[in-house]
Amino acid sequence: MVMEAIFSAMGGVCNMLPYCNYILIGFKLVLLMFVIGWVREHLGGGMIASVVILLLGYLALFPYFFIFGPMLVLYLFMIMGFTGIIQDMAFGKGYYGLGAQESHGAAENIAGGKPPGAA
Repeated sequence: MVMEAIFSAMGGVCNMLPYCNYILIGFKLVLLMFVIGWVREHLGGGMIASVVILLLGYLALFPYFFIFGPMLVLYLFMIMGFTGIIQDMAFGKGYYGLGAQESHGAAENIAGGKPPGAA
């Protein structure tokens, strides 16, 4: 029974392996678009920019993908907000835990005075 479940899970993973190449190609296309956007933002759209795009695109996609790939993953995490979630888990309660503490004694605001309307 357990072995059947293990083989079934392995079969599901093995069925997905041929599609990993398509995922990697899509990931490299996104990386190439980021390189093109970055170079055009900094150099414009001239001949020098085209040469730099070709050079950086080749370096980022083929021989140095092991460097640029993880950098792209971290960048995508940053722009999607996942790093904020990781920071909240690593360093404490985060933004949502700030208002959770309430004093049940004398009500005072942040400046140290009493709230409006309090005697």
